[in-house]
Amino acid sequence: MDKDAAEAAAAWFVRLEGEAASAEDWLAFEQWLQAAPANMRAFERLERLSAELDDMSGDLAVALDSPRSAPRRDLGDRRRTSVTRRVWMAGGGAAVAASLAVASLVLLQQQAAQVAATVYSAPAGQTRTVRLADGTQVRLNAASTLSVSFAADARRVTLGDAEAAFDVTHDPKRPFLIAVGDSQVRVVGTEFNLRHRDGATELTVRRGVVEVRPGSGAAQPIKVAMGWKYSRRDGAAAAAVTPVDADDAFAWTQGQLVYRDRPLGEVAADLTRRFGAPVTVADRRTAELRFTGVLVTDNQAAVLRRLEGFAPVTAVRTADGVVLKGR
Repeated sequence: MDKDAAEAAAAWFVRLEGEAASAEDWLAFEQWLQAAPANMRAFERLERLSAELDDMSGDLAVALDSPRSAPRRDLGDRRRTSVTRRVWMAGGGAAVAASLAVASLVLLQQQAAQVAATVYSAPAGQTRTVRLADGTQVRLNAASTLSVSFAADARRVTLGDAEAAFDVTHDPKRPFLIAVGDSQVRVVGTEFNLRHRDGATELTVRRGVVEVRPGSGAAQPIKVAMGWKYSRRDGAAAAAVTPVDADDAFAWTQGQLVYRDRPLGEVAADLTRRFGAPVTVADRRTAELRFTGVLVTDNQAAVLRRLEGFAPVTAVRTADGVVLKGR
């Protein structure tokens, strides 16, 4: 193990676990992670070790605090273990317990029992808020479905053609893993919006850092920090990570749709899901018109009137729904 990277990882771990961790801290941490492969490896090793020390830190604290000849003390209150673990690791004890942690991790993985998945859905025309068993809050956008299964080693979610805003409860013992398209999203505790529509994934982070492993499991993971958006189409060789106003991605949870230079075909599809009544475009030219604006989604008729005012289109009502035609 690279000693300098291990020491820096311990310092970052303690710093980011504190209540005073700021947005600037998270961005600096992201830069440190990307500076060298050894940094990423050191922090991931420390994060795994952190989870195991929750169960072992009582005995470790006794060993560190007492002479060898002293009798064992019963620490009793295991609520001390998290603080003990952080101080002990920051002081360099991580290397001493590495072999014990690895053995414990293997044992936990062997004993992990996968539970049956629970499916949550929000039909077209409705949104839904769900609180999971670990306290994580998930807000499902209209016409969205996800499945959730918790085990001892991880919390696993599968997101299909859907959109959801996640506020994930911090639990280093059980990372929160989301299968989306051909990628996997990994978090421990953070807030982000994840959208997967028509084979395209967009992930916007509002708090913390989220890791995305695109495509093949061998692909290099990408860290997405607060105030950044990750975009990629399934099967694509490259992804884009760009700075954004994160609140734009969450606007749908407040009854708004925010668009910045998006195709009108996407707007029509969103309105169909939001209201449950078909909104289509008359032709390809109209579908490719670019739209920038904010639509308040109070009711479909009002939204279509506003859209006619913002974009060069006319909303024509038919027996099958609404068709947007270019003017």
